[in-house]
Amino acid sequence: MTPVPARTMPEPVPVTESPPISPTPEAEPEASVFDMPVTVPPANLTVSVSVRKDPVYSTITVVFDGGKGQDLVQSIPVRTIRSTGEVSDDMLGKEKGAELTINGTRGTDLVRVGIHFMNGDSYHLSDTSLAPSREITGTVTPVPEKTMSINEEGLYPGPVTIPPNSLSVSVEVEKEPIYRVITGTFRGGHGQFLVSRIDMNAVLGTGEAVTKEIPHNIGGMAEIQGTDGVDRVQVVVRFKNGEVHKILEKALGPRG
Repeated sequence: MTPVPARTMPEPVPVTESPPISPTPEAEPEASVFDMPVTVPPANLTVSVSVRKDPVYSTITVVFDGGKGQDLVQSIPVRTIRSTGEVSDDMLGKEKGAELTINGTRGTDLVRVGIHFMNGDSYHLSDTSLAPSREITGTVTPVPEKTMSINEEGLYPGPVTIPPNSLSVSVEVEKEPIYRVITGTFRGGHGQFLVSRIDMNAVLGTGEAVTKEIPHNIGGMAEIQGTDGVDRVQVVVRFKNGEVHKILEKALGPRG
């Protein structure tokens, strides 16, 4: 009987470990114009954007009012932070008179306006806190006063803040395009009866710092004589419970 040759086992194939897969690095988020502080563009790029809120329907209207730099505008981004926490980004048209309509809420909404120019410059033009104007009474519990310090320019530093809904109020600030008069008008809100003082601070194009108190009855007005240059304006509201909020800051060009 012919012997069967012995079967040889194949050599084991060495197992090589795969190199670990390195996670793809996350792209860093692009810097936003809204990460910048509110800044006044140079004289040759001055433009103005106005923001209003309808007291009945809570509709927010943003209008491009033009200015010396209007023909050099590339885009005008608008960010709305609603009282519900919802954030939306829109673009305002760059033709003078262009309007953007945004659905607001019956609470306090924050509208931020930026601008990009064709030469690559970008500016954070304004932050505006828009409160409802329904008349609601209430009481407050006194708390220790919170302080805000004016810097060397004559303005309060830091961002615009949204008061809680029980303290929400609205102030409109406009600059008349012929006589350059800056007018601040109190429009009321949930917290109108809880206001102790409203200051409209301005650093004018001449470098002069001016503060005027706005009466806190609905329709109360204060005026500051503006300049042919860019005037930076902010509104600071003090409440009877000691809270202080800067509710508006904007740069106003020669045409308002």
